[in-house]
Amino acid sequence: MNNKRKIRKVISPLKFRRTIFHILFGLLILFISVKYYYTSARWMLFAVLIIGMLVSLLSLRFRLPFIHFMLKQFEKPRYIKRFPGKGALFFVAGCLLVLKIFPRTMAFAAIAILAFADPIAGFSGVIFGRRGHRRPFNTLKKIEGTIVGIAVGFFVASFFVPYTEAIAASVAAMLAEALTVKLGGDDVDDNIIVPIAAAMAMYLKLRLFPFI
Repeated sequence: MNNKRKIRKVISPLKFRRTIFHILFGLLILFISVKYYYTSARWMLFAVLIIGMLVSLLSLRFRLPFIHFMLKQFEKPRYIKRFPGKGALFFVAGCLLVLKIFPRTMAFAAIAILAFADPIAGFSGVIFGRRGHRRPFNTLKKIEGTIVGIAVGFFVASFFVPYTEAIAASVAAMLAEALTVKLGGDDVDDNIIVPIAAAMAMYLKLRLFPFI
């Protein structure tokens, strides 16, 4: 019972809701990408991105009834007045980029890693809390969370690519997730860094070590 209470204290309701939303949203994007890849997947995601950007801009000026409720439930408070919907928009942008640049199986694997490994790694790091070991290159995150993320990423990516590419993608994605990249004084959202790192690792592995 004590462990359950400690976990409840560490994991905020917002963190839990954001993790669930991330996975479900990722599943939706993955479904669209796989099912409609040869027809209209990229155009659909591009349309979602444009509409989302317009809604984000309007949300800075107006309290759009349903949108404002959703932002309250899932957005980080500091972004509601600065960049509403930032995470979701960068999520779509990251998926759109890998679909446009990389071969389809690599893109699918990268999106799957973003959908599952990224949020579960963060969630696991929170659960370990003080007991976890801090990463040497990012003391705000835990090594245990990275290990869980790599395992989950390998599992979901292996549905689309060979095992060697899956492990390369999951390791690269989780290392990228741990980095804090600054652009214009603000952090670059890892929803765009993770899928690109994963897809790039698979591409380089295939080009440099095709025999493995």
